[in-house]
Amino acid sequence: QLSGELGSWITVIAADGRVLGDSAEVSEQMENHANRPEVIEAMRNGTGTAIRFSTTVRYNMLYRAFHQTGAGQERIVRVAMPLTDIENIIRSFRKSLLSGLALASAFGLLLAWAFSHHLSRRFQRLVQFSGEVAGGSFPHDFFPNRGTDEIARLEQHLNDMSQKIRENLAQVIAEKDKSDSILRCMIEGVLVLDPRGQVLVMNERAKAMFHVPDGKDIHWLSILEMSRHPEVHKILEEILTSNLSEQPYSKEVELDEERWFRVNAVRLRNKGGSFLGSILVFHDVTDIKRFESMRSDFVANVSHELRTPLTAIRGYVETLLHTPPPDPQDSRQFLEIIDRHSDRLSRLTEDLLTLSDLESGKVHLSQQLLDAGNLIQRVLEVFWDQAARKKIKLTQEVAPGLPKLAGDLDRLQQLFINLVDNAIKYTPLEGVVSLTVTQTAVHNGGAPHIEIAVRDTGPGIPEKDLPRITERFYRVDKARSRDLGGTGLGLAIVKHIVQAHKGELSIESTLKKGTTVRVRLPADTAK
Repeated sequence: QLSGELGSWITVIAADGRVLGDSAEVSEQMENHANRPEVIEAMRNGTGTAIRFSTTVRYNMLYRAFHQTGAGQERIVRVAMPLTDIENIIRSFRKSLLSGLALASAFGLLLAWAFSHHLSRRFQRLVQFSGEVAGGSFPHDFFPNRGTDEIARLEQHLNDMSQKIRENLAQVIAEKDKSDSILRCMIEGVLVLDPRGQVLVMNERAKAMFHVPDGKDIHWLSILEMSRHPEVHKILEEILTSNLSEQPYSKEVELDEERWFRVNAVRLRNKGGSFLGSILVFHDVTDIKRFESMRSDFVANVSHELRTPLTAIRGYVETLLHTPPPDPQDSRQFLEIIDRHSDRLSRLTEDLLTLSDLESGKVHLSQQLLDAGNLIQRVLEVFWDQAARKKIKLTQEVAPGLPKLAGDLDRLQQLFINLVDNAIKYTPLEGVVSLTVTQTAVHNGGAPHIEIAVRDTGPGIPEKDLPRITERFYRVDKARSRDLGGTGLGLAIVKHIVQAHKGELSIESTLKKGTTVRVRLPADTAK
Protein backbone atom coordinates (compact mmCIF):
# COMPACT_ATOMS: atom_id res chain seq x y z
CA GLN A 1 0.00 0.00 0.00
CA LEU A 2 2.83 2.39 0.86
CA SER A 3 4.60 1.44 -2.34
CA GLY A 4 1.52 2.30 -4.34
CA GLU A 5 1.09 5.64 -2.60
CA LEU A 6 4.75 6.55 -3.18
CA GLY A 7 4.95 5.04 -6.66
CA SER A 8 8.14 3.27 -5.55
CA TRP A 9 9.45 -0.29 -5.12
CA ILE A 10 10.09 -1.10 -1.43
CA THR A 11 12.21 -4.04 -0.26
CA VAL A 12 13.03 -5.06 3.34
CA ILE A 13 16.34 -6.94 3.59
CA ALA A 14 17.81 -8.80 6.57
CA ALA A 15 21.35 -8.11 7.74
CA ASP A 16 22.53 -11.31 6.05
CA GLY A 17 21.03 -10.23 2.69
CA ARG A 18 17.87 -12.28 2.77
CA VAL A 19 14.81 -10.57 1.37
CA LEU A 20 12.26 -10.33 4.15
CA GLY A 21 9.62 -8.59 2.07
CA ASP A 22 9.15 -6.95 -1.31
CA SER A 23 6.34 -4.82 -2.76
CA ALA A 24 6.70 -6.21 -6.26
CA GLU A 25 7.98 -9.81 -5.99
CA VAL A 26 7.64 -12.85 -3.73
CA SER A 27 10.44 -12.52 -1.23
CA GLU A 28 11.14 -16.31 -1.02
CA GLN A 29 11.86 -16.40 -4.73
CA MET A 30 14.28 -13.50 -4.64
CA GLU A 31 18.05 -14.00 -4.42
CA ASN A 32 20.19 -12.80 -1.57
CA HIS A 33 20.87 -9.05 -1.72
CA ALA A 34 23.87 -8.90 0.58
CA ASN A 35 26.10 -8.13 -2.38
CA ARG A 36 24.04 -5.24 -3.65
CA PRO A 37 26.10 -2.00 -3.63
CA GLU A 38 23.46 0.07 -1.91
CA VAL A 39 23.02 -2.61 0.80
CA ILE A 40 26.75 -2.83 1.41
CA GLU A 41 27.01 0.99 1.66
CA ALA A 42 23.99 1.19 3.98
CA MET A 43 25.41 -1.50 6.31
CA ARG A 44 28.65 0.48 6.42
CA ASN A 45 27.42 4.12 6.44
CA GLY A 46 23.78 3.92 7.44
CA THR A 47 22.56 4.89 3.96
CA GLY A 48 23.46 3.83 0.49
CA THR A 49 22.62 4.82 -3.04
CA ALA A 50 23.13 3.07 -6.35
CA ILE A 51 21.95 3.26 -9.93
CA ARG A 52 22.07 0.00 -11.86
CA PHE A 53 20.19 -2.43 -13.99
CA SER A 54 17.74 -4.53 -12.06
CA THR A 55 17.78 -8.21 -13.00
CA THR A 56 14.46 -8.60 -11.26
CA VAL A 57 12.38 -5.96 -13.08
CA ARG A 58 14.71 -5.78 -16.09
CA TYR A 59 15.37 -1.94 -16.31
CA ASN A 60 17.57 0.66 -14.72
CA MET A 61 16.63 1.64 -11.22
CA LEU A 62 17.67 4.17 -8.60
CA TYR A 63 18.15 2.44 -5.26
CA ARG A 64 18.23 4.11 -1.87
CA ALA A 65 18.90 1.92 1.17
CA PHE A 66 18.54 2.81 4.87
CA HIS A 67 20.06 0.76 7.73
CA GLN A 68 17.63 0.27 10.64
CA THR A 69 18.03 -1.42 14.04
CA GLY A 70 15.33 -2.17 16.54
CA ALA A 71 14.12 -4.93 18.85
CA GLY A 72 17.59 -6.54 18.66
CA GLN A 73 17.42 -6.87 14.86
CA GLU A 74 19.18 -5.18 11.95
CA ARG A 75 17.50 -4.68 8.63
CA ILE A 76 17.83 -2.71 5.44
CA VAL A 77 14.88 -0.84 3.97
CA ARG A 78 15.44 -0.19 0.32
CA VAL A 79 13.37 2.07 -1.86
CA ALA A 80 13.76 1.86 -5.60
CA MET A 81 12.36 3.87 -8.43
CA PRO A 82 12.75 3.44 -12.14
CA LEU A 83 15.09 5.99 -13.67
CA THR A 84 12.47 6.80 -16.27
CA ASP A 85 10.11 7.98 -13.56
CA ILE A 86 12.83 10.09 -12.02
CA GLU A 87 13.73 11.49 -15.39
CA ASN A 88 10.05 12.26 -15.99
CA ILE A 89 9.85 13.97 -12.62
CA ILE A 90 13.05 15.90 -13.32
CA ARG A 91 11.81 16.76 -16.81
CA SER A 92 8.46 17.90 -15.40
CA PHE A 93 10.22 19.86 -12.68
CA ARG A 94 12.58 21.38 -15.22
CA LYS A 95 9.65 22.29 -17.43
CA SER A 96 7.82 23.82 -14.49
CA LEU A 97 10.99 25.59 -13.43
CA LEU A 98 11.57 26.94 -16.92
CA SER A 99 7.93 28.01 -17.19
CA GLY A 100 8.20 29.71 -13.82
CA LEU A 101 11.45 31.34 -14.82
CA ALA A 102 9.92 32.50 -18.11
CA LEU A 103 6.85 33.82 -16.34
CA ALA A 104 9.00 35.47 -13.68
CA SER A 105 11.26 36.94 -16.38
CA ALA A 106 8.28 38.26 -18.32
CA PHE A 107 6.80 39.75 -15.17
CA GLY A 108 10.19 41.14 -14.25
CA LEU A 109 10.63 42.64 -17.70
CA LEU A 110 7.13 44.13 -17.55
CA LEU A 111 7.82 45.50 -14.10
CA ALA A 112 11.20 46.83 -15.22
CA TRP A 113 9.59 48.43 -18.30
CA ALA A 114 6.87 50.02 -16.19
CA PHE A 115 9.43 51.31 -13.68
CA SER A 116 11.72 52.49 -16.48
CA HIS A 117 8.81 54.23 -18.22
CA HIS A 118 7.76 55.88 -14.96
CA LEU A 119 11.34 56.92 -14.27
CA SER A 120 11.73 58.16 -17.84
CA ARG A 121 8.59 60.29 -17.54
CA ARG A 122 9.90 61.80 -14.31
CA PHE A 123 13.24 62.58 -15.94
CA GLN A 124 11.39 64.08 -18.91
CA ARG A 125 9.55 66.32 -16.45
CA LEU A 126 12.92 67.32 -14.98
CA VAL A 127 14.22 68.12 -18.48
CA GLN A 128 11.02 70.07 -19.26
CA PHE A 129 11.37 71.99 -15.99
CA SER A 130 15.00 72.87 -16.75
CA GLY A 131 13.89 74.08 -20.20
CA GLU A 132 11.20 76.29 -18.65
CA VAL A 133 13.73 77.77 -16.23
CA ALA A 134 16.29 78.27 -19.00
CA GLY A 135 13.61 80.15 -20.95
CA GLY A 136 12.99 82.52 -18.06
CA SER A 137 9.77 80.89 -16.82
CA PHE A 138 9.47 79.64 -13.26
CA PRO A 139 6.30 77.48 -13.18
CA HIS A 140 4.17 77.16 -10.07
CA ASP A 141 3.88 73.62 -8.54
CA PHE A 142 5.35 72.06 -11.69
CA PHE A 143 5.90 68.69 -9.98
CA PRO A 144 3.08 66.89 -8.15
CA ASN A 145 3.66 66.41 -4.44
CA ARG A 146 3.92 62.60 -4.24
CA GLY A 147 6.33 60.01 -2.94
CA THR A 148 9.22 60.18 -0.53
CA ASP A 149 12.02 58.83 -2.72
CA GLU A 150 15.07 60.86 -3.70
CA ILE A 151 13.58 62.04 -7.00
CA ALA A 152 10.35 63.11 -5.26
CA ARG A 153 12.38 65.10 -2.74
CA LEU A 154 14.39 66.62 -5.60
CA GLU A 155 11.13 67.58 -7.35
CA GLN A 156 9.78 69.19 -4.20
CA HIS A 157 13.02 71.13 -3.74
CA LEU A 158 12.79 72.30 -7.37
CA ASN A 159 9.18 73.41 -6.77
CA ASP A 160 10.30 75.38 -3.72
CA MET A 161 13.25 76.84 -5.62
CA SER A 162 10.99 77.91 -8.52
CA GLN A 163 8.54 79.52 -6.11
CA LYS A 164 11.33 81.40 -4.32
CA ILE A 165 12.93 82.56 -7.57
CA ARG A 166 9.53 83.66 -8.89
CA GLU A 167 8.87 85.69 -5.74
CA ASN A 168 12.35 87.24 -5.81
CA LEU A 169 12.03 87.97 -9.53
CA ALA A 170 8.63 89.60 -9.02
CA GLN A 171 10.12 91.72 -6.26
CA VAL A 172 13.07 92.70 -8.47
CA ILE A 173 10.73 93.55 -11.38
CA ALA A 174 8.52 95.61 -9.07
CA GLU A 175 11.56 97.49 -7.77
CA LYS A 176 12.82 97.99 -11.33
CA ASP A 177 9.41 99.28 -12.47
CA LYS A 178 9.36 101.63 -9.51
CA SER A 179 12.87 102.88 -10.31
CA ASP A 180 12.04 103.23 -14.01
CA SER A 181 8.88 105.17 -13.17
CA ILE A 182 10.81 107.48 -10.87
CA LEU A 183 13.54 108.03 -13.47
CA ARG A 184 10.98 108.53 -16.24
CA CYS A 185 9.08 111.15 -14.25
CA MET A 186 12.17 113.07 -13.18
CA ILE A 187 12.72 116.42 -14.86
CA GLU A 188 16.46 115.99 -14.28
CA GLY A 189 18.64 113.93 -16.58
CA VAL A 190 20.13 110.91 -14.79
CA LEU A 191 23.14 108.91 -15.98
CA VAL A 192 24.67 105.86 -14.30
CA LEU A 193 28.15 105.01 -15.61
CA ASP A 194 30.47 102.07 -14.99
CA PRO A 195 34.11 102.69 -13.94
CA ARG A 196 35.13 103.06 -17.61
CA GLY A 197 32.51 105.71 -18.34
CA GLN A 198 30.11 103.41 -20.19
CA VAL A 199 26.36 103.97 -19.78
CA LEU A 200 24.45 101.55 -17.56
CA VAL A 201 21.26 103.58 -17.01
CA MET A 202 19.96 106.67 -18.81
CA ASN A 203 16.52 108.16 -18.26
CA GLU A 204 14.35 109.79 -20.93
CA ARG A 205 15.27 113.31 -19.86
CA ALA A 206 18.98 112.57 -20.23
CA LYS A 207 18.35 111.05 -23.68
CA ALA A 208 16.65 114.28 -24.72
CA MET A 209 19.53 116.34 -23.33
CA PHE A 210 22.09 114.31 -25.32
CA HIS A 211 19.83 114.05 -28.41
CA VAL A 212 19.80 110.23 -28.35
CA PRO A 213 17.51 108.88 -31.14
CA ASP A 214 14.44 106.89 -30.11
CA GLY A 215 15.07 103.15 -30.04
CA LYS A 216 18.86 103.44 -29.86
CA ASP A 217 20.45 100.94 -27.49
CA ILE A 218 22.57 103.03 -25.16
CA HIS A 219 23.75 100.25 -22.84
CA TRP A 220 27.54 99.92 -22.67
CA LEU A 221 27.99 102.93 -24.93
CA SER A 222 30.59 105.39 -23.75
CA ILE A 223 29.22 108.79 -22.85
CA LEU A 224 31.94 110.19 -25.10
CA GLU A 225 30.33 108.35 -28.05
CA MET A 226 27.01 110.09 -27.38
CA SER A 227 28.39 113.60 -27.02
CA ARG A 228 31.44 115.20 -28.58
CA HIS A 229 31.00 118.33 -26.50
CA PRO A 230 34.34 119.22 -24.85
CA GLU A 231 32.59 120.10 -21.59
CA VAL A 232 31.22 116.53 -21.36
CA HIS A 233 34.72 115.11 -21.83
CA LYS A 234 36.03 117.45 -19.16
CA ILE A 235 33.25 116.52 -16.72
CA LEU A 236 33.83 112.78 -17.21
CA GLU A 237 37.58 113.17 -16.72
CA GLU A 238 37.07 115.18 -13.54
CA ILE A 239 34.59 112.64 -12.15
CA LEU A 240 36.76 109.61 -12.91
CA THR A 241 39.94 111.19 -11.53
CA SER A 242 38.61 113.10 -8.52
CA ASN A 243 37.82 111.67 -5.09
CA LEU A 244 34.11 112.40 -4.83
CA SER A 245 33.75 110.57 -1.54
CA GLU A 246 35.43 113.46 0.23
CA GLN A 247 33.68 116.33 -1.54
CA PRO A 248 30.61 116.36 -3.82
CA TYR A 249 31.04 117.24 -7.46
CA SER A 250 28.96 120.12 -8.77
CA LYS A 251 29.50 122.25 -11.83
CA GLU A 252 27.47 124.50 -14.13
CA VAL A 253 28.15 124.07 -17.84
CA GLU A 254 26.69 125.30 -21.10
CA LEU A 255 26.23 122.17 -23.24
CA ASP A 256 23.99 123.38 -26.05
CA GLU A 257 23.59 126.87 -27.37
CA GLU A 258 22.16 128.89 -24.49
CA ARG A 259 21.31 125.69 -22.58
CA TRP A 260 22.79 125.63 -19.09
CA PHE A 261 23.00 122.58 -16.80
CA ARG A 262 24.15 122.05 -13.25
CA VAL A 263 25.90 118.66 -13.05
CA ASN A 264 25.99 116.90 -9.68
CA ALA A 265 27.89 113.62 -9.40
CA VAL A 266 28.73 110.98 -6.83
CA ARG A 267 30.88 107.86 -7.05
CA LEU A 268 29.41 104.46 -6.21
CA ARG A 269 31.40 102.10 -3.99
CA ASN A 270 30.62 98.70 -2.49
CA LYS A 271 31.10 97.81 1.16
CA GLY A 272 34.71 96.97 0.48
CA GLY A 273 35.37 100.40 -0.98
CA SER A 274 35.80 99.24 -4.59
CA PHE A 275 34.78 101.73 -7.27
CA LEU A 276 31.58 100.55 -9.02
CA GLY A 277 30.74 103.58 -11.16
CA SER A 278 29.22 107.05 -10.99
CA ILE A 279 25.80 108.69 -10.91
CA LEU A 280 25.43 112.01 -12.73
CA VAL A 281 22.38 114.24 -12.38
CA PHE A 282 21.88 117.04 -14.93
CA HIS A 283 19.65 119.89 -13.73
CA ASP A 284 18.45 122.20 -16.50
CA VAL A 285 19.08 125.65 -15.06
CA THR A 286 18.53 127.52 -18.33
CA ASP A 287 15.37 129.18 -17.04
CA ILE A 288 17.09 130.08 -13.78
CA LYS A 289 19.97 131.60 -15.73
CA ARG A 290 17.51 133.42 -17.95
CA PHE A 291 15.55 134.68 -14.95
CA GLU A 292 18.75 135.81 -13.27
CA SER A 293 19.73 137.65 -16.43
CA MET A 294 16.23 139.13 -16.74
CA ARG A 295 16.28 140.16 -13.10
CA SER A 296 19.66 141.78 -13.53
CA ASP A 297 18.48 143.53 -16.70
CA PHE A 298 15.22 144.49 -14.99
CA VAL A 299 17.01 146.02 -12.02
CA ALA A 300 19.37 147.86 -14.34
CA ASN A 301 16.50 149.06 -16.55
CA VAL A 302 14.32 150.13 -13.63
CA SER A 303 17.25 151.90 -12.05
CA HIS A 304 17.95 153.68 -15.31
CA GLU A 305 14.28 154.54 -15.94
CA LEU A 306 13.91 155.90 -12.41
CA ARG A 307 17.22 157.68 -12.35
CA THR A 308 16.47 159.87 -15.39
CA PRO A 309 13.25 161.53 -14.11
CA LEU A 310 14.50 161.59 -10.51
CA THR A 311 17.70 163.33 -11.58
CA ALA A 312 15.71 165.90 -13.53
CA ILE A 313 13.26 166.44 -10.67
CA ARG A 314 16.05 166.72 -8.13
CA GLY A 315 17.99 169.19 -10.30
CA TYR A 316 15.03 171.50 -10.89
CA VAL A 317 13.89 171.29 -7.24
CA GLU A 318 17.37 172.26 -6.03
CA THR A 319 17.41 175.14 -8.51
CA LEU A 320 14.03 176.39 -7.30
CA LEU A 321 15.06 176.03 -3.65
CA HIS A 322 18.53 177.51 -3.75
CA THR A 323 18.74 179.76 -6.82
CA PRO A 324 15.20 180.47 -8.00
CA PRO A 325 15.07 182.26 -11.36
CA PRO A 326 13.96 185.90 -11.18
CA ASP A 327 11.48 185.43 -14.00
CA PRO A 328 8.24 183.70 -12.79
CA GLN A 329 7.84 182.25 -16.29
CA ASP A 330 11.09 180.33 -15.87
CA SER A 331 9.92 178.98 -12.51
CA ARG A 332 6.67 177.85 -14.10
CA GLN A 333 8.62 176.09 -16.85
CA PHE A 334 10.71 174.28 -14.20
CA LEU A 335 7.55 173.18 -12.40
CA GLU A 336 6.03 171.89 -15.63
CA ILE A 337 9.15 169.81 -16.25
CA ILE A 338 8.94 168.46 -12.68
CA ASP A 339 5.25 167.66 -13.21
CA ARG A 340 5.99 165.86 -16.47
CA HIS A 341 8.71 163.71 -14.90
CA SER A 342 6.52 163.02 -11.86
CA ASP A 343 3.74 161.86 -14.17
CA ARG A 344 6.22 159.60 -15.94
CA LEU A 345 7.32 158.12 -12.60
CA SER A 346 3.69 157.56 -11.65
CA ARG A 347 2.91 155.79 -14.93
CA LEU A 348 6.09 153.73 -14.66
CA THR A 349 5.17 152.66 -11.13
CA GLU A 350 1.63 151.74 -12.18
CA ASP A 351 2.88 149.73 -15.16
CA LEU A 352 5.43 147.92 -12.98
CA LEU A 353 2.74 146.96 -10.48
CA THR A 354 0.40 145.83 -13.26
CA LEU A 355 3.12 143.76 -14.91
CA SER A 356 4.13 142.24 -11.58
CA ASP A 357 0.54 141.20 -10.85
CA LEU A 358 0.11 139.71 -14.32
CA GLU A 359 3.36 137.75 -14.19
CA SER A 360 2.69 136.41 -10.70
CA GLY A 361 -0.84 135.32 -11.58
CA LYS A 362 -2.37 137.44 -8.82
CA VAL A 363 -4.78 139.14 -11.22
CA HIS A 364 -8.23 137.57 -11.19
CA LEU A 365 -9.85 137.78 -14.61
CA SER A 366 -13.61 138.11 -14.62
CA GLN A 367 -15.27 136.18 -17.43
CA GLN A 368 -17.81 138.36 -19.22
CA LEU A 369 -19.43 138.05 -22.62
CA LEU A 370 -18.25 141.11 -24.55
CA ASP A 371 -19.15 142.56 -27.91
CA ALA A 372 -15.87 143.12 -29.77
CA GLY A 373 -17.26 146.06 -31.76
CA ASN A 374 -18.43 147.88 -28.64
CA LEU A 375 -15.08 147.19 -26.95
CA ILE A 376 -13.17 148.78 -29.83
CA GLN A 377 -15.55 151.75 -29.94
CA ARG A 378 -14.97 152.47 -26.24
CA VAL A 379 -11.20 152.32 -26.76
CA LEU A 380 -11.23 154.67 -29.74
CA GLU A 381 -13.33 157.24 -27.84
CA VAL A 382 -10.35 157.74 -25.52
CA PHE A 383 -8.10 158.82 -28.41
CA TRP A 384 -10.28 161.06 -30.62
CA ASP A 385 -8.72 164.27 -29.25
CA GLN A 386 -5.16 162.90 -29.25
CA ALA A 387 -5.54 161.72 -32.86
CA ALA A 388 -7.10 165.02 -33.91
CA ARG A 389 -4.14 166.98 -32.56
CA LYS A 390 -1.84 165.00 -34.90
CA LYS A 391 -4.42 164.97 -37.72
CA ILE A 392 -4.37 161.17 -37.58
CA LYS A 393 -7.31 159.34 -39.10
CA LEU A 394 -8.81 156.69 -36.78
CA THR A 395 -10.85 154.00 -38.54
CA GLN A 396 -12.59 150.82 -37.47
CA GLU A 397 -14.07 147.91 -39.39
CA VAL A 398 -16.09 145.23 -37.59
CA ALA A 399 -17.30 142.14 -39.45
CA PRO A 400 -21.03 141.42 -38.98
CA GLY A 401 -22.39 138.47 -37.01
CA LEU A 402 -19.39 137.98 -34.76
CA PRO A 403 -19.70 135.79 -31.65
CA LYS A 404 -19.09 137.28 -28.23
CA LEU A 405 -15.72 137.48 -26.57
CA ALA A 406 -15.23 135.78 -23.21
CA GLY A 407 -12.90 137.89 -21.10
CA ASP A 408 -12.19 140.62 -18.57
CA LEU A 409 -13.47 144.00 -19.78
CA ASP A 410 -10.99 146.17 -17.83
CA ARG A 411 -7.94 144.15 -18.86
CA LEU A 412 -8.98 143.94 -22.51
CA GLN A 413 -9.59 147.71 -22.56
CA GLN A 414 -6.13 148.20 -21.06
CA LEU A 415 -4.67 145.89 -23.73
CA PHE A 416 -6.14 147.79 -26.69
CA ILE A 417 -5.56 151.22 -25.10
CA ASN A 418 -1.85 150.36 -24.92
CA LEU A 419 -1.83 149.23 -28.57
CA VAL A 420 -3.73 152.25 -29.91
CA ASP A 421 -1.66 154.61 -27.74
CA ASN A 422 1.56 153.18 -29.20
CA ALA A 423 0.15 153.36 -32.74
CA ILE A 424 -0.81 157.05 -32.39
CA LYS A 425 2.51 157.98 -30.73
CA TYR A 426 4.61 156.46 -33.53
CA THR A 427 2.36 157.48 -36.45
CA PRO A 428 3.45 160.76 -38.08
CA LEU A 429 1.15 163.71 -38.77
CA GLU A 430 -1.78 162.99 -41.06
CA GLY A 431 -1.19 159.26 -40.74
CA VAL A 432 -3.75 156.48 -40.34
CA VAL A 433 -4.48 154.12 -37.44
CA SER A 434 -7.07 151.44 -38.23
CA LEU A 435 -8.69 148.66 -36.22
CA THR A 436 -10.35 145.65 -37.86
CA VAL A 437 -12.32 142.92 -36.09
CA THR A 438 -12.87 139.54 -37.81
CA GLN A 439 -13.49 135.91 -36.94
CA THR A 440 -10.65 133.53 -37.79
CA ALA A 441 -11.32 130.29 -39.66
CA VAL A 442 -11.61 127.11 -37.60
CA HIS A 443 -9.10 124.37 -38.50
CA ASN A 444 -9.04 120.71 -37.39
CA GLY A 445 -11.92 121.08 -34.97
CA GLY A 446 -10.35 123.99 -33.09
CA ALA A 447 -12.33 126.66 -31.25
CA PRO A 448 -13.19 129.90 -33.14
CA HIS A 449 -11.24 133.07 -32.32
CA ILE A 450 -11.89 136.78 -32.73
CA GLU A 451 -8.96 138.62 -34.33
CA ILE A 452 -8.50 142.33 -33.63
CA ALA A 453 -5.76 143.97 -35.71
CA VAL A 454 -4.28 147.40 -34.95
CA ARG A 455 -2.47 148.93 -37.97
CA ASP A 456 -0.49 152.15 -38.17
CA THR A 457 1.49 153.99 -40.82
CA GLY A 458 4.46 154.68 -38.60
CA PRO A 459 8.19 154.13 -39.26
CA GLY A 460 7.97 150.36 -38.70
CA ILE A 461 10.14 148.04 -36.62
CA PRO A 462 13.37 146.42 -37.88
CA GLU A 463 13.00 142.65 -38.35
CA LYS A 464 15.82 141.90 -35.92
CA ASP A 465 13.94 143.71 -33.14
CA LEU A 466 10.57 141.97 -33.62
CA PRO A 467 11.36 138.86 -31.46
CA ARG A 468 12.22 141.08 -28.47
CA ILE A 469 9.72 143.88 -28.91
CA THR A 470 7.46 142.56 -26.11
CA GLU A 471 10.28 142.35 -23.54
CA ARG A 472 10.22 144.73 -20.59
CA PHE A 473 11.97 148.06 -21.26
CA TYR A 474 12.99 146.96 -24.76
CA ARG A 475 12.95 149.93 -27.12
CA VAL A 476 13.87 150.14 -30.79
CA ASP A 477 14.64 153.88 -30.54
CA LYS A 478 15.29 154.57 -26.86
CA ALA A 479 15.61 158.36 -27.15
CA ARG A 480 12.45 158.75 -29.22
CA SER A 481 10.49 156.40 -26.98
CA ARG A 482 11.28 158.48 -23.89
CA ASP A 483 10.47 161.69 -25.75
CA LEU A 484 7.05 160.22 -26.53
CA GLY A 485 6.51 159.43 -22.87
CA GLY A 486 6.59 155.64 -23.06
CA THR A 487 7.55 153.49 -20.06
CA GLY A 488 8.86 150.56 -22.11
CA LEU A 489 6.33 148.21 -20.49
CA GLY A 490 3.26 148.65 -22.69
CA LEU A 491 3.78 145.69 -25.03
CA ALA A 492 4.97 143.48 -22.15
CA ILE A 493 1.65 144.17 -20.41
CA VAL A 494 -0.21 143.45 -23.67
CA LYS A 495 1.56 140.10 -24.04
CA HIS A 496 0.69 138.97 -20.50
CA ILE A 497 -2.97 140.02 -20.80
CA VAL A 498 -3.25 138.03 -24.06
CA GLN A 499 -1.63 135.00 -22.42
CA ALA A 500 -3.94 135.28 -19.41
CA HIS A 501 -6.91 135.07 -21.83
CA LYS A 502 -5.32 132.05 -23.61
CA GLY A 503 -5.02 134.10 -26.76
CA GLU A 504 -2.30 134.72 -29.34
CA LEU A 505 -0.23 137.81 -30.16
CA SER A 506 1.65 138.43 -33.40
CA ILE A 507 3.42 141.52 -34.75
CA GLU A 508 4.18 142.26 -38.39
CA SER A 509 6.11 145.31 -39.53
CA THR A 510 7.62 146.84 -42.64
CA LEU A 511 10.12 149.68 -42.36
CA LYS A 512 8.76 153.07 -43.49
CA LYS A 513 5.31 151.55 -44.07
CA GLY A 514 3.96 150.68 -40.66
CA THR A 515 3.21 147.97 -38.13
CA THR A 516 0.30 145.58 -37.60
CA VAL A 517 -0.38 143.99 -34.20
CA ARG A 518 -2.82 141.06 -34.27
CA VAL A 519 -4.57 139.84 -31.12
CA ARG A 520 -6.55 136.58 -31.33
CA LEU A 521 -8.87 135.87 -28.42
CA PRO A 522 -11.15 132.84 -27.88
CA ALA A 523 -14.76 133.43 -28.87
CA ASP A 524 -17.71 132.25 -26.82
CA THR A 525 -19.10 129.06 -28.44
CA ALA A 526 -22.32 128.87 -26.42
CA LYS A 527 -25.46 129.19 -28.51
